[in-house]
Amino acid sequence: MHWQRLDRDNTIKVIDSVKSDENAGMFSHTTSEVKQARLSFYKENSLYKVTNFASLPSFTFEFLSDGKFFHYLDGTETPIYTVNDKGQLTLDAHNVLDYLDFYFGQVGNEDGDDVIVITNPHDMPSLDSLNMWAHDSLFNNFKAPEVHYDKDYDMYEVEVDLYIQSQIVRTKLQISAKGRVQIKEQKKETQQVMVTPAAEQPI
Repeated sequence: MHWQRLDRDNTIKVIDSVKSDENAGMFSHTTSEVKQARLSFYKENSLYKVTNFASLPSFTFEFLSDGKFFHYLDGTETPIYTVNDKGQLTLDAHNVLDYLDFYFGQVGNEDGDDVIVITNPHDMPSLDSLNMWAHDSLFNNFKAPEVHYDKDYDMYEVEVDLYIQSQIVRTKLQISAKGRVQIKEQKKETQQVMVTPAAEQPI
């Protein structure tokens, strides 16, 4: 994702839009930074990241916005679905994986675990920590994502590897035209354990 830092005038506009009476002192124009990232699956909405550097440690809030209405991303699907229901979402076979990556990056799975969509094994977390056996197993068993459009139900069916709790999970999902995500099937790829100590490497 490509982030662009906003200039001072636009930074002030965003901060004034997201702060309320309850959190008026949380962000200021002098100690906060605002970045914006375009999202391929939204017509007008972008992702905004507002960071306060005055506190230790610094903290960041993220929002979806068309520049007028800011929806705070609170770790649930609600703000994402709210934007989708306004008719802003435009999914196609080329950006549905980007949408899944964004969705899971904000929401995680139903158990609250962090989820990373793996479209390229080179982007796998902790890749440098793998021993030779685990590294070869990962690349030999990697399966590219598969995307199919079901025109009868106006939805996408996606089969893709997800990284959950240090495991590779082959997952079948359905994504509706309004961006509702349903996990239909999961299968752990047990041969692709992400952390395999050198002492456990097969001889």
